[in-house]
Amino acid sequence: METDQGQISEFFGREWDRLAGFVRRHLEDSADRDATDLVQDVFASLFERADPIQEIENVSAFVYRSLRNRIVDTIRKRKPHVSFDSPLNDEEGLCLADILPAPGDSPLDDQLSRQREEAFAAAFEALSDRDRDLIVANEFEGRTFRELSEESGEAIGTLLSRKSRAVARLAAAMAEHNPHT
Repeated sequence: METDQGQISEFFGREWDRLAGFVRRHLEDSADRDATDLVQDVFASLFERADPIQEIENVSAFVYRSLRNRIVDTIRKRKPHVSFDSPLNDEEGLCLADILPAPGDSPLDDQLSRQREEAFAAAFEALSDRDRDLIVANEFEGRTFRELSEESGEAIGTLLSRKSRAVARLAAAMAEHNPHT
C-alpha cells in the first residue's frame, strides 16, 4: 500500500489515544505530556518524511516501532534517581543504606552508631582519591558512568570495576561494625 500524507494524518487522528496509551504503559512514571509529546514527535517526523513515492507496507507497525525506539531513547536519557535503598551494583546487591551507619534509640546504639560512623569515615578515607571521587560523583551527584567516562577518558567497564572493588572494600571494612552480620 502506498502511503501519503493524508493517510498518515487520518491514521494519527484515529489512533492518537491508543498511541499515547502505548507510550504511557511503557513509561510508567511519565507525565501525560511526555506521552503525547512522543506521539507528536513521531507524527511530525513521519509526516515530514512521508513521500508518496516511498512505500510503507504497514503504517501502524512503522509508527509503533518508531514509538518504541523513542521510548527507549527517552529511558536511556533519563538520569537515574539516586537512593540509599537502590543497589550500588547488580553483582553484590549492596545498597548505600547497608553500609552507612543507622541512628539508634539507646545510648548503646548511639555509641555503636558513632563507632560505625568513625569506621565508615576511616574506610572511606582509606580509599584512593580516584575511588572516593568516583563514588561521590556517581552516588551523591547522580552522574552517569558515561559522563564520568567521557570526562576521565577511562572505559565505562573500568569505572564500574573500580567502583565495585571500592564498595566491596567499604563493605568488608564495615562488616565488623554491622550488628546484622
